[in-house]
Amino acid sequence: MSGAIVIASVVEGHGEVTGLPVLLRRIAFERHNIHVDVLKPHRVPRANMVRRPDELQKAVRLQANRVRGAGAVIVLTDSDDDDPEKLRARLQATVDGANTSAPAVVSVAVREYEAWFLAGIESLRVHPSVLDDATYEDDCEAPRNPKLRLEMLMTESYGSVRHQVAFNARLDLDEVASKSPSFRQFLDAVAAVVDPGCEAAQG
Repeated sequence: MSGAIVIASVVEGHGEVTGLPVLLRRIAFERHNIHVDVLKPHRVPRANMVRRPDELQKAVRLQANRVRGAGAVIVLTDSDDDDPEKLRARLQATVDGANTSAPAVVSVAVREYEAWFLAGIESLRVHPSVLDDATYEDDCEAPRNPKLRLEMLMTESYGSVRHQVAFNARLDLDEVASKSPSFRQFLDAVAAVVDPGCEAAQG
């Protein structure tokens, strides 16, 4: 895809390695009408991402070196029990210290990535693993274990590798943005990469 904007990424989970590219392509095209070249994410376990800055910087440099021309690296992790804004600021400082050739931005999913699926659960009803009447009216970013809440709305056990690609392909982006502040921040991060002149993403 010559001349395309390139998005590289660093993620914490095996599910995001296969699932995040689907979401990134959808956001770029559906919200910005832009086709992007999404590279395979590089996985760094969350503990290493948070506690070993050298390892995170090494991964970001590796991914940044794969970006030729326009593009950037997006680092995505879960907040778990950490304060999401403090965690994002700390990781952004680590990433900025990597002095990469391409820009790099950090985004944090509050609690877990699966909180975004909770926010858009009604749009996932079309998937055979989700209950036909699945709904979630509470704050999707409040539960300490979004994976467990998600699984309660499914017909089988949730597996990030098994379900993320299909869920990301069906997720209602606008619905999730309306319910999840951390997803809106993620949309802003992607917008800054694919469409720098646009205003911040609107939830």
